[in-house]
Amino acid sequence: MTPLQTHGGYEYRVVTVDQAVDRSVSGEWDVPEFQRRFIWNPSQVCAIADSLWRGYPIGALLLWQSAPEDGERGQRWWIADGQHRLTALCMLYGREPAWLRRKSDEYRSQMMQRLAVRFYPGIEGSPGFSNTSSEMPAEGPVSIPVEKLMGLDSRDPDYPAELDRIALALTSSANFHCPDRAEIARRLNRVNMIRQQQLAATCVSHEKHDVLEIFQRLNSRGMRFRKLLLKLAMEEIPAAIRGGRLR
Repeated sequence: MTPLQTHGGYEYRVVTVDQAVDRSVSGEWDVPEFQRRFIWNPSQVCAIADSLWRGYPIGALLLWQSAPEDGERGQRWWIADGQHRLTALCMLYGREPAWLRRKSDEYRSQMMQRLAVRFYPGIEGSPGFSNTSSEMPAEGPVSIPVEKLMGLDSRDPDYPAELDRIALALTSSANFHCPDRAEIARRLNRVNMIRQQQLAATCVSHEKHDVLEIFQRLNSRGMRFRKLLLKLAMEEIPAAIRGGRLR
């Protein structure tokens, strides 16, 4: 991550969505096994995609740098706040973060299916995101899985042509007048550019009791239960987190 400013025991850093997802999938950033399950509904995952598509901020992450255990090299990072946002971002890629892979196969399969998101580029109505289980047709001819778009590499020389092929397939399948194909390709590109959107992270290296206080102050509205979970997590960090170091 790129350091922005250092203040005593914490730093402000910037990371791209791509980097955040990679580190969540690899386990470089992790959460304890007993941390609460993902409770967002599909519309919230669509909302975070829409916010990034529009260039809106989605809030800062809070990462805690734990001290290394005996015989361990380097230090580890634990997600003190941002688990749901990072899980949602991984869902947009169709990838499983490290903490999800510790769940049962059935739970993981149901979650990946329930939270799959499609992009409607605006051929029949306004552009936007929708979950496959919503009232909008999951296999409609004018939508595309977001994970397919997120899987494209904009640095590939064939990238513009691939976007044009997708735009052509979408516009050709419509039954009435469609927007300009080039405009549809531009909208598809905006989805892919979510990968390069920047996220802010506050990285702290305080003692456990200080991190609890930081978390409480940042989440002062009805967050007693979350504070309790955080306290339990920090007491069990050595056993709960497996690996995970910042690059």
